[in-house]
Amino acid sequence: MNGKRFAVLTGLALLGSLAVGAKADAAYNYSTELTITGGTGGGVISKAGGISSYTLANGTVLQFQDIAPSASGFIVGGPLTPNIANVGIVPTAPSPGDTFSVTYRDVITITNPSPGGSTGTFTVTGTLTATNVALTSGQFSGTTSNTFNALNQTIQVDGGFFTLTVSATPNVGYGPPTIGQPIGGAAAGSLSATLNSSVVPEPASVLMVGLGLAGVAGFGLRRRAA
Repeated sequence: MNGKRFAVLTGLALLGSLAVGAKADAAYNYSTELTITGGTGGGVISKAGGISSYTLANGTVLQFQDIAPSASGFIVGGPLTPNIANVGIVPTAPSPGDTFSVTYRDVITITNPSPGGSTGTFTVTGTLTATNVALTSGQFSGTTSNTFNALNQTIQVDGGFFTLTVSATPNVGYGPPTIGQPIGGAAAGSLSATLNSSVVPEPASVLMVGLGLAGVAGFGLRRRAA
């Protein structure tokens, strides 16, 4: 085999390795399913249509909305701050209003949408508190806060590593809703987490890179021999 032919094969091997690596660097989807697991203040827990609610006897309601799988997904290889739940609260009691808290569990699913692709999950837990939320003379008032239970977990889904991090520092990763704003409105709040991802070299990719390096070495030896 002459040097030119060996160089062509080397190039093909390296191109192959890049193609296989690109497959690992595919778009993944994430979705969430949040469930209220408990509460204080005499409320009633319910979940329907992807919305988990905590409703007090007088009608004040706190809602969490699941995040459906995104249409385009995200590319593995960098940090993200994905929304893991929408938040809304509508008080009905007059001042001083209602004060209550709920605990919740949010299961976040990472999915490789490729045919036969795998899934992996994270479970985030926390407590959201509403303080003196009220409706008085047509005006909404009060405050809300959220505290996650700390999590720093890594999973592997096909060709990608995913590390999800949430902090136990109060209100980190929490976008509070405007009091009086129901789910779906422009002023709805959110829960978020830090998601880092990286590509895992596939065996076929490693093999192709090895062939490419072997080709480069062989070509160099032939040039020196000439």
